[in-house]
Amino acid sequence: MAVINTFEWLERKEVSQKDICSYFQELLNEENPRRLYSHLRNHGMYIEQQGMKRQLEGLMKRNVWELAAKFLHSYQSTWKGPDIPVLIFPLQPKGIFSRRMENKSGLAFRDKLFLFLNPSISDKELEALFVHEYHHVCRLNTFKKNEEDYTLLDAMVMEGLAEQAVKEHVGPEYLAKWTSLYNEKTIRKLYEPYLKNNLHVKNNDPLHDELLYGTNGKPIMLGYCTGYTIVNCNKEIKNLDSFRSMSKVYLNEFLKHAQPDK
Repeated sequence: MAVINTFEWLERKEVSQKDICSYFQELLNEENPRRLYSHLRNHGMYIEQQGMKRQLEGLMKRNVWELAAKFLHSYQSTWKGPDIPVLIFPLQPKGIFSRRMENKSGLAFRDKLFLFLNPSISDKELEALFVHEYHHVCRLNTFKKNEEDYTLLDAMVMEGLAEQAVKEHVGPEYLAKWTSLYNEKTIRKLYEPYLKNNLHVKNNDPLHDELLYGTNGKPIMLGYCTGYTIVNCNKEIKNLDSFRSMSKVYLNEFLKHAQPDK
């Protein structure tokens, strides 16, 4: 597959939820397109008619489809990654109560990748997003595990590894903003009360996302930030090893380097 020309499809006069679900079913052979549609909307996909056309035109002027194709070709070769369809949609504008920190978002699966973009995104920001999400795709394909068996620890480490890849391949200035929310000392203080006894929580448990994203009274982006700190405590595992190393390897290194409070 390749980067799908979603612009050509979305620029039609009207696009309904039914249209999108049919599109997913036909193009991706999706068994439950309504569930996928709902999942994508929750992660930033914008398809409302009012305003979407302007967003689409801005993305076309930015050549985001061509850029994404270039990045897919480059990192697929570098990482020996899978050939998967990449679909680009406009990003939902921030609401008054939005906690989103970026002008971009994405969602990775073992067999497909979605990018949600604002026209203001720079080439390097787009590359950073692509690297982050495609790293997920590569790890999901290399680190064999059933989707229902993934735990909070797996998700945390996966997010940390993806941002480590951004730092290495795109540059530290393009790291996600959440990577600098807390320092290591703060992360270690938050680990004990919030995460230590919940690392086994599966991804179908509501507590999983509460801790990963920091909702329902939890510290914002707690799981993401802790995952990044955990990964950075292990300096030995790099490049292709980051796709197949067990999550517990990173956690053990993080715990081993814990400093006692004075």
